[in-house]
Amino acid sequence: MNHSVFNTKHLAMLVIAFMSGITSGYSFSLGLSFFAMNLLLIYQKQSHRPVWLALTCCFFFFGATRYYQQQAAYFDHKELLETVCNVQAVVQEILPRLDEREQVCIALRIDHIEVGEKKYFVYKNMYLFLPYYTKLWIKPHQKIVINNITLKHPRSSSYESYLIKEGIWAVAHQKKFSYRTIKKPNLITQYINELCALPLQAPNYTFDRLTHSLYLSIFCGKKIKSPETTHIKKLYSYWGISHHLARSGLHLVILIGLLLFLLSFIPCSASKKQWVIVLLLCFYYATTYPSVAFMRAFYMYLLYTLCRQLYIPSDSIHILFITALITLTANPGHLFFLDFQLSFSITLLILWFCKVTQNTKTIALQ
Repeated sequence: MNHSVFNTKHLAMLVIAFMSGITSGYSFSLGLSFFAMNLLLIYQKQSHRPVWLALTCCFFFFGATRYYQQQAAYFDHKELLETVCNVQAVVQEILPRLDEREQVCIALRIDHIEVGEKKYFVYKNMYLFLPYYTKLWIKPHQKIVINNITLKHPRSSSYESYLIKEGIWAVAHQKKFSYRTIKKPNLITQYINELCALPLQAPNYTFDRLTHSLYLSIFCGKKIKSPETTHIKKLYSYWGISHHLARSGLHLVILIGLLLFLLSFIPCSASKKQWVIVLLLCFYYATTYPSVAFMRAFYMYLLYTLCRQLYIPSDSIHILFITALITLTANPGHLFFLDFQLSFSITLLILWFCKVTQNTKTIALQ
């Protein structure tokens, strides 16, 4: 498409329209205000005005639709809540605990719910909270039936927004974990689970306690609370560098730099090295706990590498906007949380400043 027809401003208007559609589901007046200002900016453009008005309206309604789809998935089957039932589910994950006195949390994928003699097929995710002293013998991908459980929605609106963003339909608190096993994971599934858990469990016998906690927090996204890590966090907060402890795009860049350095000793083409790095990063992404900042850096690197391999001209700001669209399309709830807002806004500011500085240097050289 011609540069005069499509540029950074047009892409920004489409992203703003999409965000306005999501915001309208939360606050209709606020979302409509952003959308109206966006339409006013487009109306002032003389070229291809009807086309961009139509595209902006489409992106607005697409954003609103994705928001209502996410809300509908959460409030669906609400009549099954607050009732004693039996739940057949598959164990997805046993979430990490911050300390030994914290309650156990298990992520489950529900197959169906039995209320009396009726069976309801509900394919949703849930959290099961158990006392800290509970001994667990279950494993991921194990299918179980939990007896006499009561599913609920939280009363806190902020916690409810968090569960919607995480794709969790309901929570349950049990004092006694009464269940029976329906199906155990096969050998292939167990090997896959061990392979995926390798980045989390490998340093257990080689790192000391503090180094191991920092490794899990920074490079694996697994939060560990201990006296050592608490002291380190206080020191980092005192010096104003606590953001280095949170896994972000900086840690991904460091990892990519290390991989490039190691692959430089292998005699092969740069294109093959890039694909090897992409495969390793995909494994790293799938086996750790991603944050929004890490997801942004990961998607941006994938798009940048894809453009280079396919010889497609790329722009860093365009890639950032496309990454925001992908992230919000997959999960529109991210828009209302501070980590998404800060990560994308600060990255946009940095990229814009670098682009303006580069253009200024080019004009000065000319």
